[in-house]
Amino acid sequence: MTRSSGAARFLVAWSAFRALAALVIIFTLVYLFVHDLSYVRIAEDPPAAHVPTYVANYFSYFTIESNIFAALFLGAAAIWGFTRGRRGAPQPRALVAGQVLAACCMLLTGVVYNALLRGDDTAGGVAPYVAWTSELMHVIAPLVLLADVLIAPRPARPRWSAMLVPIGYAIAYVLYTLVRAPFIVSPVGGAPSWYPYPFFNPAVQGGWGGVFSYIGVMAAGFAVFSAALVAFLRWRARPK
Repeated sequence: MTRSSGAARFLVAWSAFRALAALVIIFTLVYLFVHDLSYVRIAEDPPAAHVPTYVANYFSYFTIESNIFAALFLGAAAIWGFTRGRRGAPQPRALVAGQVLAACCMLLTGVVYNALLRGDDTAGGVAPYVAWTSELMHVIAPLVLLADVLIAPRPARPRWSAMLVPIGYAIAYVLYTLVRAPFIVSPVGGAPSWYPYPFFNPAVQGGWGGVFSYIGVMAAGFAVFSAALVAFLRWRARPK
């Protein structure tokens, strides 16, 4: 077997892994959505039973959005690998930018969850806690994206500007969350605001100073992670 044929086989095998990972993540997202929605629909508390609010809240979690990015990237990368990539075509720039976005968001999801939030999501929701979905989205999926960055075949050389993609998303997410929260009644307890995470809630953090301290730390994390990802991918894709 020649080196080129071996590389092509590895690309096809890795594409199959990417496709499987994307399907597992999609299944987990759909399962959790349907599982929680079934309890929302029968809830006696009116705020908890407001289905449109639940749907909007579900897709307002950083974890959910990050896993959607991961599934989209892995699925697109698998399709590229099975088709144009197998024939030697380079990765499109949009796919490379998608990898930077998905990997940055997923790695930060894993770090923040396991450092700050582990154990906080086991109680207080409308629906019973589903442990395996949380572990898959917060631990296994980030590890898959990390492995994809480290060993995926045919890495492309991203531009430094690719690091602006996750940073831009993070800014948009924070603005969306802080602007929306005061207008949403909490589905649990009926509080007059709803924040997807306690570090965004000034009532929990003792004021806006605490909130913006967390935001500052997370902004630094996004900048460091995105720069490190782009630098590493550029190093992997350097001419040998």
